[in-house]
Amino acid sequence: MLAAIATVLALVFGGAYAMQDKVLFHPDSTRVVPKAGYIEVEDIQTKDGEDLVGWYVPPSDGCPIILFLHGNGSRLDRDVWRYERIHDQGVGLLALAWRGYSGSTGKPSERGFNEDADAAWSWLMAKGYAPHDVILQGFSIGSGPATRLASLQDAGALILEAPYYSMADLIRQKTAGVPVDLVLKHSFHSDRWIKQVDEPVLMAHGGVDGVIPASQSKRLFELANTPKTYRLFDASDHNTLVRDGLYEEAIWPFLSAHWTAPTQPDSSKPTNCYLSQNTVSGETL
Repeated sequence: MLAAIATVLALVFGGAYAMQDKVLFHPDSTRVVPKAGYIEVEDIQTKDGEDLVGWYVPPSDGCPIILFLHGNGSRLDRDVWRYERIHDQGVGLLALAWRGYSGSTGKPSERGFNEDADAAWSWLMAKGYAPHDVILQGFSIGSGPATRLASLQDAGALILEAPYYSMADLIRQKTAGVPVDLVLKHSFHSDRWIKQVDEPVLMAHGGVDGVIPASQSKRLFELANTPKTYRLFDASDHNTLVRDGLYEEAIWPFLSAHWTAPTQPDSSKPTNCYLSQNTVSGETL
């Protein structure tokens, strides 16, 4: 009996170890070209030798720039509605394609994603951006590397869209407590990194998210330092937050309250920034 149980456990955990990359990462390596003329395609080098694709939009004078880290099944051209909202407000954008995605070289992994996020940050610093002017935004699996990066750098703010407490905790919840997380290669411990984040934090989640339950972000929010804001979109699913008003109802009001340009904008340059009379919605602490 004990031998049979041991065999079953070995098969379960061995299968979990072998299959986890296919479960966690869904890369589409197709290199895509932006249709919008305001988007520039950039090449970003990582320290471990990968060539990443980034879609770049410079900000209007007096506006920050968002470093956006996408989810595990995305591709750069699938977020055009997000880019339009950002560009329309005069806010800049660097949308990074993870290794293995959208023409970037390499194979996805937690270590690799962290290398990629570091490389994107270094690229922005080399372009002359001040750390305060960079807003870190991570969606879904990208929320982990975004939180880690915010714990290491002095960014202007951290925005987490449908984040998890940790990948290990999420998988344990998904498997009804079966501890397959014990053989997890990619644990993405946002719960540890968030405690070291000093920037203002916004977390937004859909109330009917079937991929990452909102309970994950609510627990993560409890660990975050102040100032922090939580916004629950009751009827939103995992991929509908942008459609349902994420930027209009949460991100722009949040940044209006918690981010200010460190210097006065050059009056000779046109500006179309949100810097506005919006009020913050959600739970703010």
